[in-house]
Amino acid sequence: MSNHPFVPLRHREVRLLWGAAVVSDVGTWVQLIVVGSLVAAGTGSAIQTGLVALATFMPQGIASPVGGLLADRYDRRKVFAIALMAQALVTTVLAVVLGMGVRTPAVLTLLILLGSAAGATGAPSYAAMQPDLVPADELMAMVSLGVYSWNSGRIIGPLLGSVLVLSVGPAWTIGFNAFSFVVMAAAVSLVRRPFRPHDGAEGAGGSVRERLVDGWRTLRATPGCWHGVVLLVLFNLTVVPFMGLIPIYVRAEYGGGTGLTGAVASAQGVGAILGGVLITVLAARHRRSFLVGRLVWALSLALAVYALAPNKAWLIAGGALLGAASASMFISSSAIIQRDAPPASRGRVVSIMQAAMGVSYGIGLLFIGSIADATNLHLAFGVGSVLLLVGFGALTLRSRNWRVAIDGAEVLPADRVPHDVLSVACGD
Repeated sequence: MSNHPFVPLRHREVRLLWGAAVVSDVGTWVQLIVVGSLVAAGTGSAIQTGLVALATFMPQGIASPVGGLLADRYDRRKVFAIALMAQALVTTVLAVVLGMGVRTPAVLTLLILLGSAAGATGAPSYAAMQPDLVPADELMAMVSLGVYSWNSGRIIGPLLGSVLVLSVGPAWTIGFNAFSFVVMAAAVSLVRRPFRPHDGAEGAGGSVRERLVDGWRTLRATPGCWHGVVLLVLFNLTVVPFMGLIPIYVRAEYGGGTGLTGAVASAQGVGAILGGVLITVLAARHRRSFLVGRLVWALSLALAVYALAPNKAWLIAGGALLGAASASMFISSSAIIQRDAPPASRGRVVSIMQAAMGVSYGIGLLFIGSIADATNLHLAFGVGSVLLLVGFGALTLRSRNWRVAIDGAEVLPADRVPHDVLSVACGD
């Protein structure tokens, strides 16, 4: 495995897609922060504010499996481009609605939900393309590039959104996001070669239900994929909800507005990029299971720091720590899934991963938000920190060979191979 975090950028197609993704992700974060702040200011509710973020990610639970079916049947490049144009159309409607003065949370949330559903439909195609864009030893670095792109948007988007809202208003600000999807679709169209499913999967028969069940069985029968999904679900239930609750946390507990919200989100983005670089380097030197075990403790500690932050400086620092640990966990887990997913069903396996993340994030956001509305967000995030450790402890007790599944076919010196790996190798 190459330990250079930017090595995939030596490929022209990767440079093209990644550059456009940075523009698109900036636009997405502009929208998330601007609309979230509008709702937080108008309602003062953690649940209502969280619904804006929930609408951005929850469609993965429904639309991603559909996208997975399309990714394993048609040219993945074309499916992704069409989904991007659909996002551009819906986001344009959202900009027009804001320009008409509509601020009703239900209306804004519905439009974000529709645009996100289009994005979730195309996401499995893009994820399934990634192992074909780079050699196998560059896959983790390729996944990391997505984190750098997303978190560059997290850094630039809130700051840019704050400036645009003051200068041109929320409608034109959201219009920038619509344009960013067009830029991404244009970049995809410039990648000339097709990305059709492997092993004759294109045009394969069977009903929708049968193909989805087949994807689920493949996931369940592939230990690395299954354990990777379980880790991501636990992560999304307990830790990730803090992202959607940043606007209300800043306003309710620290008296801040869009500026402080943007600062926390940007700090999280900086931390995520640094964490992504670090985990890519460390993955070439340590077992994946070794890294995952320590990341769980790092995530729990970072969320506790964020929950107990006594002032704004500690709040921003806690956001940066959470960004670093969260990005590292996502990269590690998703790279395991993409590493082990069979090429012919990769689209469906990845789509189930994304669906599981969307649903678990929604449940976690509502759960943490409900605790916050009943008590306060400090306690709510503290509960998440504890539950992460409890959940991981249950996983390790339930699955004795979790290290084997996570490490996969990694070649390691004998003195660094855990006992359960040696037991399996010896036929015990």
